[in-house]
Amino acid sequence: MKNLKTFIIILALGGLAYFAWFLNKGEDNSKLANEALSDFAVEDTASIDKLILTDTDGNPGVNLVRTPQGWTTDKGDCIQQHLVATILETIRHIAVKGPVPKDAIETVNKNLTTHHRKIEIYVKGELAKTWYIGNPSPDHYGTYMLLKDPELGKSPEPFIMHMPNEHGSLQSRFITNPLEFQCSGIFTYDPLDIKSIDVQIPDSTHLNFKIVANADNNFSLFNNQTSVADFDTAQVRSYILYYKKIHFESHNSLLGPKQVDSLKTTQPYYTIEVTTKAGESNKIALYKKRFVLQRYGYDGELLEFDQDRLWVVLKDGTLVVGQYHVFGKLLRDIHFFEFSKDQQPG
Repeated sequence: MKNLKTFIIILALGGLAYFAWFLNKGEDNSKLANEALSDFAVEDTASIDKLILTDTDGNPGVNLVRTPQGWTTDKGDCIQQHLVATILETIRHIAVKGPVPKDAIETVNKNLTTHHRKIEIYVKGELAKTWYIGNPSPDHYGTYMLLKDPELGKSPEPFIMHMPNEHGSLQSRFITNPLEFQCSGIFTYDPLDIKSIDVQIPDSTHLNFKIVANADNNFSLFNNQTSVADFDTAQVRSYILYYKKIHFESHNSLLGPKQVDSLKTTQPYYTIEVTTKAGESNKIALYKKRFVLQRYGYDGELLEFDQDRLWVVLKDGTLVVGQYHVFGKLLRDIHFFEFSKDQQPG
């Protein structure tokens, strides 16, 4: 029995050692620098041309490259430029808040080995620095980080790093989920490129409308198949301008695949289809977003649907979350284009 217990303990320790090695993919075998490295910052961020972000939490990771048109993924996918700008700002201005206390170095290093976000920073095509970003310090005014230099090796000691005059963990600045980088634009049109906008309201089809931009820069308006003779063209122009900047807020993290499929079989709240003069079509469906937990309004009434957000199914079938603050101005009906009483023609 003793031998069996000893064997089990040895087996468990061996498994833990292998697990730590697997998570770190051999990083523990990296050359150790002779002294602690704290030179994290890169002042000339304009020279940075590639960033690789990974983590130990199972996210796919992101490989970002600089192009003459801006930053993209290594596959050429559109990404949100402001997220890269935040990373570059951090790389330029990061500073040492203080050393890790001697009696805590071993613990912090172990934690960084098994749980970190990693960014590899390339300058002019060459790997310049690798950061390991760990948990926030106990006071949340700094973040445990370790630096690896491609020539000197990995620092034997971590440091507490921070952004001067800012509070909170730095981990959130280094996104490792490619979905979060994805461009969020749904309708980002130059108004002059729009040929038509077709808005359908399934539970009130008598209020449907379609705007058609004619060749001579005037407009036609339809209520279903019926042409509307008199309408406020200023309202039409104003409405078309809304389609310059319509973005979703976030990806779906609430509904599973079966729930998504079920949602798509229900009647949409609105559908909107934009067709460009080049013949490209972009159609989305919008659905009211039910509350998972009970919510009450300011008057104490039980609310069935979220008052701030709604579901949006994109052209490719992806489900995302939109804000009424953004989409509300698109959710009009035919009456929106009527003349007010003091504008009636004739």
